[in-house]
Amino acid sequence: MNSQIMNNAQLIPATVADHATVQNMARFYVYDMSRYCGFISDEWAIPADGLYESYDFKSYFEDPTRKAFLVKVDDELAGFVLLKTIGILPETEWHMGEFFILAKFQGKGIGGQVASQVWNMHPGIWEVLVIPENKSALAFWRKTIAGFTSGGFKEEIKTVDFDRDQPKRYIFSFDSTPNATTIGINPIIRKADISDVPAMVALSYEKRMAYEKAQPQFWRHADGAEEEQTVWFKVLMALEDHILFIAESDSNIAGFVIGKIVKAPGVYDPGGLTLVVDDFCVSSPALWQSVGSKLLNEIKQLTKAKGTTQILVVCGVHDEPKKRFLQHFGLNIASEWYVGDI
Repeated sequence: MNSQIMNNAQLIPATVADHATVQNMARFYVYDMSRYCGFISDEWAIPADGLYESYDFKSYFEDPTRKAFLVKVDDELAGFVLLKTIGILPETEWHMGEFFILAKFQGKGIGGQVASQVWNMHPGIWEVLVIPENKSALAFWRKTIAGFTSGGFKEEIKTVDFDRDQPKRYIFSFDSTPNATTIGINPIIRKADISDVPAMVALSYEKRMAYEKAQPQFWRHADGAEEEQTVWFKVLMALEDHILFIAESDSNIAGFVIGKIVKAPGVYDPGGLTLVVDDFCVSSPALWQSVGSKLLNEIKQLTKAKGTTQILVVCGVHDEPKKRFLQHFGLNIASEWYVGDI
């Protein structure tokens, strides 16, 4: 019976016409939550008319940065899932806003199956928040996320600013990108060759698109940019003052770094040459500590033998995962650019 139910669980995109249906189910969602959170505040107390009330979830049907799904089993309603693209952590790409499975289908594996479907449909950096008092949800998410990521997740307790009565939240964060939990664990670092250029350009394109969202003018994507960059990367491979390294894992390119050895301007004397790193990408923010560290260590070691005494890495001011990695690596901010219209 359980196996049949699991095989028939479906995740269906919801429209604004489904708003009332979700709100009706949300009464039972609040009822379930009150079992664990009922003594935190009056917010979880049952109203005088005997009907639990829920927040209005209409924004999940109208805001383009949010998504709503119905859960069905054999065409019977079984719950709902609501997603955001903004979370507590700056690197978050997907936030589990609300997740509910009706009592009839709880304990049958439906929740874990639906959660995995959602994560596979939306690859990227995820976060899931849990109220500490909600012991059942805490156990569910810890087990489900551990199984999905093979243990490749982070769990921490943080303070949030949207809940005065209980500001603490367990936060589970992980990358749902295929192979993100295994790729980059033991990457091979090697010099890049011509055959690597398409993968390097593809990674650079993804970074450029993300940067364009943060600063639409300065980082605006140019027509023909990928073709021009393909030619440019091939040119750099032939220059003696440029070093290009690739991180490879299971035949996948997990990241790359391009460094250029330059002399400091005449008014500065760092005591030797400078290694400038502009193009530096990993295939997922979760790989900065593993892949990013190995790439930087490799290029530092090689260029040190050529007389470099300092390294300069370019990073977008909005790129929080990369900034945190660089600071953890021991680098400090030396300058910032300020951009505006003329």
